Amino acid sequence: MKLTQAQQAHLRSLEDRHGRLTARRVLADARRPKSPLHDLKVWRGWDAEHATEKWWLHCAQIVIGAVTVQVIHNERVIKSVAYIVDPSNKTGGYRSAVALKADPDAARESLIYTLETAAGHLRRAYDLAPALGLTREIDALIKQITGLVRVAGKKAA
Repeated sequence: MKLTQAQQAHLRSLEDRHGRLTARRVLADARRPKSPLHDLKVWRGWDAEHATEKWWLHCAQIVIGAVTVQVIHNERVIKSVAYIVDPSNKTGGYRSAVALKADPDAARESLIYTLETAAGHLRRAYDLAPALGLTREIDALIKQITGLVRVAGKKAA
């Protein structure tokens, strides 16, 4: 989602004196028709039925994410999620991690998606790193992930 400069400035104006911003505060402001946030597509015209469906779908995603699988390899127990986001399903689907083992192309696509998501989280962490003197370490992790994405992408070609 792209926000205009005015919308971004408006969001900053909603922060408390400690720079904190809550979803509840944003939602309360966005409900006001005069708010610069009111007409964002994410609200879908403030249709309560659509919002309810979206909430139930979010709850279903939480349920799917709670499924885990436990694998024992060389006497080590490895716990992992059982379902992975399926980037080929544009409506928000998941694939079984077991099923992905039998589909190398889908596994590669899912791996690249997951790595790009991780890199995005690290880019956010990078903004916090200077305060702790960890910019080089975060930068190194981002470079590693970028390299893995490049290698995974080349194997597809």
